[in-house]
Amino acid sequence: MRVVPDSEPIWRALADPTRRAILDELRRGPRTTGTLAEAFPTTRFAVMKHLAVLVETGLVTVERRGRERLNHLNPVPLRQVYERWVSPHADAAAEVALRLADNAEASMNYGLDVRAVHTVKADGGRTWAALLELPAWWPPCWPEGGRLTFEPRVGGHLALTFEDGPRGSLWGVVAELDPGRELAVDGTMGMRGPVTGRWTMRLEPDGAVTTVTVEHRVLGEVDEEIRAGFTSGWDNTLTRLEAYLSEGDA
Repeated sequence: MRVVPDSEPIWRALADPTRRAILDELRRGPRTTGTLAEAFPTTRFAVMKHLAVLVETGLVTVERRGRERLNHLNPVPLRQVYERWVSPHADAAAEVALRLADNAEASMNYGLDVRAVHTVKADGGRTWAALLELPAWWPPCWPEGGRLTFEPRVGGHLALTFEDGPRGSLWGVVAELDPGRELAVDGTMGMRGPVTGRWTMRLEPDGAVTTVTVEHRVLGEVDEEIRAGFTSGWDNTLTRLEAYLSEGDA
């Protein structure tokens, strides 16, 4: 018969948030006491006291390497307590809840939905003509030596190419073209991984000014850096279009 340790000291050890944080650090791998102390806004002495409690309950084991003390997470007591108190009572419900939480967390990195609107001081005809000259005003966001090419026709390519060889990447394909009103491009826009998306620019002329609206939707996992880049980047893109039109006036 397997012996289950007294769970009360383990519950008491886990009740302290600093001790739980220490265990979270050790989940990533063994840590010296000094390294652990640097990770917390408290004294080394306080961290050592917390470690002593964790060692006493068996949640942490210590390995001596010369003058260093290497702390390891010991998951066995946690598993034993889980099987004694949690598993028989709420294992199925807890598993469902944890799966829902994991899916909710993953969904935060899934997809992209950006909308930006600018009003430019140009009529619809001039704004549309400038839009089709896309490489001339698009914000440079590629390595040195690269250039953006654009074929303003249905099925035409928006691509990053390099003059020094065959390397490059297809950013998108023109999916819809309504002269003077709408341009839609399907593709990854340089994002890596299994993603697909569409961005659309719509023009609403009103005499001497035109409202330009861009909507960009992506399906797939998008990391936070890319998400932030596109969220602010489309505003910058429309600002560049407006500046390009102003330069034409000058």
